Amino acid sequence: MCAVPVKNVIEVAESKSINPLPGAPAFVVGIKKFRQEIVPIIDTVQRLSIPKVPSNDVPNKYAVMFEIPVFNGAKKFGALVDKVLNVVDLNDTDFNTSDATDSSLAGAAFVKGVLTSDDGHFIYILSPENFFDNQDLQRIERAMPANSSDDTWMI
Repeated sequence: MCAVPVKNVIEVAESKSINPLPGAPAFVVGIKKFRQEIVPIIDTVQRLSIPKVPSNDVPNKYAVMFEIPVFNGAKKFGALVDKVLNVVDLNDTDFNTSDATDSSLAGAAFVKGVLTSDDGHFIYILSPENFFDNQDLQRIERAMPANSSDDTWMI
């Protein structure tokens, strides 16, 4: 299980209508129209380099839509998830950050800390701002469809 700061979340949307994005990094599964914008959608499991856990839930049923600050403004993207459980209040003192600094862990660059739930499960506190480095952002931007002023198209 993972948690993300609500301040970065725009909304939780269904993951329907995702189209491939040739030339994007492998963790980008495609693009989706979201509020009149075309945004990249990432496979969260692949991006975090974690094994897929078998589940009775419909896989990748939702896309959590994010907006994160980047060097030239803000970037919107979606991250595929199986389900969204709850919204809770957390302080930085509620989770352990020392475990998250172990760079040998898969996906450690994206993990801000670890919280232990009441039933003993680990919940990884993620930093969506770290999902992309500058090289990733450049590759995604190059792969994204260009806007055109010509409104006549043959399909």
